[in-house]
Amino acid sequence: MNAKQETTRAAATRTPLIVGVGASAGGLEACADLLERLGNVEGLAIVFVQHLEPTGNSLLVELLSRHTPMKVSELSGRTKIKAGHLYVAPPHSLLRLKNGFVSVETQTEPPHRANSIDHFFHALAGDQGELAVGVILSGSGSDGTLGLKAISDSGGLTFAQDPATAKFDSMPRSAATTGVADHVMSPAQIAAEIVAYRQHLGELNSPPSHGWRDDIGDTIPLIAEVLLKTTNHNFQHYKSSTLSRRIQRRMQLLRLSRADDYVARIREDADEARALFRELLIGVTAFFRDPEAFQSLARIVLPKLFENRTPGDCVRMWVAGCATGEEAYSLAILCREYLDHLPSRPEVQIFATDIDERALQIARNGSYPSGIEEQVSNDRLKRFFVKRGKRYTIVKEIRDMVLFSAHNLISDPPFSRQDLICCRNLLIYLGPHLQKKLIPLFHYALRPGGFLFLGPSESITSHTELFRPCDARFRISQRKGTAIGSTRPLPLIPSNTSGPIGDPNAPVPTVELSEIRQRIILDEFAPKAVIIDETGQVLNASDNLQKYLRLGEGDFQNNILKMADRGLRMGLRAAISEAIKTRRRVQHEDLSIHDGEFVQRVMLTVQPMPRLGEDEGLFIVVFHDVGLPFHRGADLVAEPGNSHRNADSIIAQMERELESTREDLDRTMQEMEAANEELKSSNEELLSMNEELQSANEELETSKEEIRENSDAMARINNDLENLLRSTQIATIFLDQEYLIRGFTPAVTVIYDLIATDIGRPLSLFVPHVENMPPLPDQETLYERGVMEDTILAENGRSYIRRVLPYRTHVGDTEGIVVTFTDVTELRESEQRLSLALDATSDGAWDWNISTGELVFSDRWLASLGYASDEVAAHVEFRDSIVHPDDRPRKQELLERHFRGDTETYYCEKRLRMKSGHYRWTLARGRVVQFDDAGQPLRMVGTDTDISERMHAQLELEARERQLKTITDAIPPLIAFVDREQRYQFVNAAYARDWKCDIADLIGRKVQDVL
Repeated sequence: MNAKQETTRAAATRTPLIVGVGASAGGLEACADLLERLGNVEGLAIVFVQHLEPTGNSLLVELLSRHTPMKVSELSGRTKIKAGHLYVAPPHSLLRLKNGFVSVETQTEPPHRANSIDHFFHALAGDQGELAVGVILSGSGSDGTLGLKAISDSGGLTFAQDPATAKFDSMPRSAATTGVADHVMSPAQIAAEIVAYRQHLGELNSPPSHGWRDDIGDTIPLIAEVLLKTTNHNFQHYKSSTLSRRIQRRMQLLRLSRADDYVARIREDADEARALFRELLIGVTAFFRDPEAFQSLARIVLPKLFENRTPGDCVRMWVAGCATGEEAYSLAILCREYLDHLPSRPEVQIFATDIDERALQIARNGSYPSGIEEQVSNDRLKRFFVKRGKRYTIVKEIRDMVLFSAHNLISDPPFSRQDLICCRNLLIYLGPHLQKKLIPLFHYALRPGGFLFLGPSESITSHTELFRPCDARFRISQRKGTAIGSTRPLPLIPSNTSGPIGDPNAPVPTVELSEIRQRIILDEFAPKAVIIDETGQVLNASDNLQKYLRLGEGDFQNNILKMADRGLRMGLRAAISEAIKTRRRVQHEDLSIHDGEFVQRVMLTVQPMPRLGEDEGLFIVVFHDVGLPFHRGADLVAEPGNSHRNADSIIAQMERELESTREDLDRTMQEMEAANEELKSSNEELLSMNEELQSANEELETSKEEIRENSDAMARINNDLENLLRSTQIATIFLDQEYLIRGFTPAVTVIYDLIATDIGRPLSLFVPHVENMPPLPDQETLYERGVMEDTILAENGRSYIRRVLPYRTHVGDTEGIVVTFTDVTELRESEQRLSLALDATSDGAWDWNISTGELVFSDRWLASLGYASDEVAAHVEFRDSIVHPDDRPRKQELLERHFRGDTETYYCEKRLRMKSGHYRWTLARGRVVQFDDAGQPLRMVGTDTDISERMHAQLELEARERQLKTITDAIPPLIAFVDREQRYQFVNAAYARDWKCDIADLIGRKVQDVL
């Protein structure tokens, strides 16, 4: 193995095996069972798609995480699939997979029509091919069946939950009964099979087993022989790549590494041979597959098929390789729709054939899963289908038009007198030998002028003598009138038999003497001729042409130039070329042919044939002998004059032939040079156009990206602005320079009765619901002041602050004004409640702007000190000046500690000087409510509470305690007070001395601890 192969193999090993799991109702429990048995398989990734409600949050990630060690996440945007991960599809979404990246798209179809599981399985099959794995678990309906079929057709592995183990068995039963599931098992068994399959793939990619695919090709003849004996169908001439791929898939399912082991298996196991037979019957089909091709068929073919047809006529069609019938029914629907527009309707009979009896049974039932909603339009579903549960059934009117039958296209006689044959995407699976055989067979089966409809990868290029293209893009061709069976074989060897020996007793037919005379004259005296097409193929010929046309050695080639005598080829080629080009009669003289020692001068004529029916491009080539043959070596001495004349004649003939040859060569060279110049010119133009297109495409892509980015940015900004205005509930009106309304927020309807159609109208036309709306300022005044505020009262009793600001663009220009209405009703009420509360508590409030020193006092605060509001300066210096000198250092220390963040709240007991000169004790409580970017305090608010009575009582109490202590320390008895917990609360000096300790050591201790 070289380095490149090793790198490819290593990359394939690192690629995770992607398992798609689809479920609906009851699928969560089945998936949990599957995950618990699966564990964390190395090199495995899972994508879980479940039918969910389009609204509401999904809890699948949280629920599934409890049952698996894999990392569980919900898909969003574009995600790279990684091993060891479980990805959950979000609700109401479709998944696309390309190059191992999964993208999430929002469903455009309603939930009941969106087959999200089918959609992802198709994407999985298209991206991963034979490495795709699909699993259908419990659920209602049939979503996933068509997707499993796509995975199976691509060579992947498919599973369906055993319906007996499913809570809702519709989905797994649909997959099981249609035969698209390789295994029908319980979730636990599915897990075990996936683990074994992943291990088997790892073994196949190891170096000792890396050449196992090459071994399959060597065993194809042996396998085809077994299939022939078991199924009576010969696959010897099927395309080897198709056979290898399907055999490989069966080997992977059986976990076999050697092709010889598989040969031994099918020889011993007839069921496996039949399973391989079903695998080889590739039933890839769909309703209206390639819709544009069916549109072309309806536009080009159907009008010709039904032209001049009467109700007694029958239009016959044959769909070869119909599989499960979708294409046959599509053709029937197309015909039914066309017949609706005809005044007289002929009968339509469609023969649909296949060799797969199971597929034919599905076709006869005419029942298909809901996934066909993506293939068939709503109108056609309503008219031509009946919905029963989660499946669609073809209506009887269409089913009666189609007759399904088992038929082997290769070995069984074909249908005849058909008007249309539809054989799409079948020939691509057959080898060249069978393809060459089937196209003439279709020609035979069609009526003159009938049509052939092939698949996009199939063509008739090797049989242009039989069919002419009607739509080359969609592979629609029309039969030419010359039937293969009607052309007479080329009689290069004369026949010694005049005809078959008849019955001597049979009556002698009456023959006209004139007919005998004409036949004798034609046979004996008429020149020999052949009819050819533009490619030189001989379609009809006279008898006894061996003098002019000869068979060469090797394979027979039906081409007049290959068979013509050497002396005729050059002139014949030139004459045919000129006749094709000019469509006129062309004659070439002075040609000669050699027969042993004799030379015969020949003149040939090439003339276009008159059009016969639908045929055109036919020519008749006539050979005329000129004079009698003469001997090349005759004795010319006896008659010198005659000898010279004969020699001159031969020389002249040779010179004419040489001249003719030169002219033909010159003409051919000129034609080739002209064609070459045209090709060069066309090629240069195409290259130039291609470069221009590439450049334009790149520019468009760049512009598109820029526009998309700008559009996204503008959309985000617009959304942010709209959400900001909506969330603040601030009524806002945007006016232009003429004070016409440019826009407004929904909240403004409290002030003005505005609707969307009022945009562009003057604001002055609307009466506001307020009692005192001031007029709008002129723009010059507003430009000078910047902002103007007014307080207004609405009719509903609520208070608003109206702010009018200039509307400025990003470059600073003013293009109108902005008017906002801020509801301050609750703020005013809060201020009133706060004022009442402060009045009730006799507390005074203050608001300090630390950066400017401005200090605002409440009226209550000033009144408590005996001041009026106009008697003091609203500054911090006034407050500091009335603080008692002894309290100022402590007050400043506590304030700085709060600024540093050491205390959450500022507390300070201090004395303030009243207007009368007396001092009063107050408790100041405050907090910094605003900081700058550097963390420095900007604003502080707080209250001052009068604590004079409390401080006087406290001072008096302290004095009495000192007096009591002096008395008790002076008397000799031991005195002590204890609380309920027997802890010392007071002892006198005598008590402390008795216990030989300090008074402070006894306070708070228990009596028993001291004793």
